[in-house]
Amino acid sequence: MHGLIFSSFRDFLTAEHGTATVHRVFAGEPVYLLSESHPDESFGRLVGRATEALGTDADELVHAFGIYTGATTFTRLYPAFFAIAHSTREFLLTVETRIHELVRATIPHAAPPQLHVTELGDDGVTIVYASPRRLCTLLRGLVEGTARHYGETATIEERTCMRRGDDRCTFEARFSPR
Repeated sequence: MHGLIFSSFRDFLTAEHGTATVHRVFAGEPVYLLSESHPDESFGRLVGRATEALGTDADELVHAFGIYTGATTFTRLYPAFFAIAHSTREFLLTVETRIHELVRATIPHAAPPQLHVTELGDDGVTIVYASPRRLCTLLRGLVEGTARHYGETATIEERTCMRRGDDRCTFEARFSPR
């Protein structure tokens, strides 16, 4: 998993739950570098520690983390990617070719998920997500956070889900001004 996810998770926990929580969750962990790939299991372990420390549900935590990352981390670190799109819809239609292909080419073993994003009417997209990580709650949060960045609201319906036994997740997302 891309080191950026680990760094953003630390930032999210700091911003939303304080440094004491970060110290508890990351105690004994290695330094997660942005420029490297790290084992998926490490992220799962950190999420488990965070849910235990906070007494919250893992899906709720991962969803909130996705919103934070989409609205804050990605926009801060990669402003050029967001500047060339004028809406959430426009941004999402290019995320696979502009961002994920770059990650695959520059960070060995990062393995971002495969996304197939297509137009859905004039105000939305269909996102087909496939990943052995099955982090569809993170993707939902990332879409919502990206919409916040563009001053939009996302309405998302998950038609299929790997966690319900489907071979991939299919989201229909529509965007409207906030």
